[in-house]
Amino acid sequence: MALADDVANAMHVLEMLAPHPEGRRVSEVAERLGINKAIAHRLLAVLVDTGYVNQDPRTSSYFATHSLGALGLRQLSSSGVGTWAQRALDSLAAECEELVRLAVATNDSLQWIAKAQGSNSSLRLDPVMGQDAVPHATASGKAWLATLSPERVEAILDREGELSSTPRSPLDRSSLLLELDEVRHRGYATTFEEMDLGINAVAAPIFGAGRGAEATGTISIAGPSVRMTRAQMADFSPLLLSAAADIARSWPSFAYLAADAELSA
Repeated sequence: MALADDVANAMHVLEMLAPHPEGRRVSEVAERLGINKAIAHRLLAVLVDTGYVNQDPRTSSYFATHSLGALGLRQLSSSGVGTWAQRALDSLAAECEELVRLAVATNDSLQWIAKAQGSNSSLRLDPVMGQDAVPHATASGKAWLATLSPERVEAILDREGELSSTPRSPLDRSSLLLELDEVRHRGYATTFEEMDLGINAVAAPIFGAGRGAEATGTISIAGPSVRMTRAQMADFSPLLLSAAADIARSWPSFAYLAADAELSA
């Protein structure tokens, strides 16, 4: 069991360090994992030896190296993102002439992994691949949260802490939970300058594991608020939902699980 705990904690350390280029100190890692500093230091030392973590000599903080990102990119490449999703992204981007993004759910986070830009868009948005979507302030995050159990939503929001990104973000948890009810009824989520001022977005969940399960990812359309009006989002919604269903049908993990179930029957 000790080995299993060590492996799990090492993975949790990488998850903690990945979104924080400034790094985290040993004491912070220990506190978040609920372990003593000696064990945290040992885990970090092993990760440094493997090349996935390094230590800043000025601050003593530990940060993830590019080896971790390279590993993730190799996994994405081998999973065939370019073949099973890119065509749908390109098609939707061409129709709406705005930025289209695909995000995948991993544990309790959502990461953007692929994008397509409408060729006639005058404003080009270029998010960093692998960046986490803020659950409460992005259309993708809301679309994903709306498919989770109330307990999971509460746990994720507890981890996020204070709900704030821009002055237009939801001010309290109760208003966000009411909005998630609307998302479930409507089938897609919207944001109006809640993550970035001047940018609106609409997103739909992708049910790669079937309609009765949590969303395995999201697909979104983002653009300048002067173009991405509420009416425009409503017009885009049928295209968006169709693209989400198209990607869900070829979602790799779902296809594998379905095939495994047939073999086991």
